[in-house]
Amino acid sequence: MVIGLAAALLTGCQSDPGSSSGAITPATPSQILKNFEMQDIHDGVTSMRLVSIEGQVYDQEHLADVSKPIVTFYKLGKESSVMNAPFGKVYLLTHAVEAWGGVTVVNVDSTTLTTDRLTYDPQRQKIISKDAVRIEKPDSITEGIGLEADPDLTHIKMGRQRVRLKKALGTP
Repeated sequence: MVIGLAAALLTGCQSDPGSSSGAITPATPSQILKNFEMQDIHDGVTSMRLVSIEGQVYDQEHLADVSKPIVTFYKLGKESSVMNAPFGKVYLLTHAVEAWGGVTVVNVDSTTLTTDRLTYDPQRQKIISKDAVRIEKPDSITEGIGLEADPDLTHIKMGRQRVRLKKALGTP
């Protein structure tokens, strides 16, 4: 696995401003990176690319808090879906991603998943939520609690699901 961690430019490495020694405190990020980017690559093929306006990197914890993350998922080298969220966290060693605050995932066929919190497991290449979820397709809306799915939203397992079919336009 190759790590593509590029911070479009280290526009602001920070140490603790209150410390005369420049030591990093546990609550203070080791680095603040503008235009944070990370890729997950398996066998030379990109499976996920995360872009964020800012990443606060905590070196000791091997994680980064990211603002407004946009995660593009790929299947066989082609874009399969895009996830957007207000807030997120990236585990730098595993490339696992947590997103929260109103998460949406839209695949290439416009199927849309919405939930409050979502996790991407790169080892299994699955997205997972324990919260209420909603999947909207052109012909149906499915709601439930908890979800495990491929990032392209083709294979979905959902708990306590309820499906409503949309009426065709022009029919009573």
